[in-house]
Amino acid sequence: MFRSFFVNRQWLHWSLAGSVFILVATWYQVQLDVQINEWFGDFYNLVQKALATPGAVTFPEFLAQLVTFGKIAGVYVLIATLLGMSRPMLKM
Repeated sequence: MFRSFFVNRQWLHWSLAGSVFILVATWYQVQLDVQINEWFGDFYNLVQKALATPGAVTFPEFLAQLVTFGKIAGVYVLIATLLGMSRPMLKM
């Protein structure tokens, strides 16, 4: 199967483009995981600061953290969906 897909000139461009897409998208998904982990640290530090000193954190600061997470999560869902759709195509 490997030989017929990667060596055959008919599928060479598709196989290379698809392989590069999957590798880059997977790498980017890992980078998004790292950003989410960093966000958790910042968010919990903000919550700890708010609980330790009432009034130390403003509502716009809190919303800014939530918007940041929404942006990261939105891109993550898009990439995960594209990867999920591309992997079954390889089994065809």
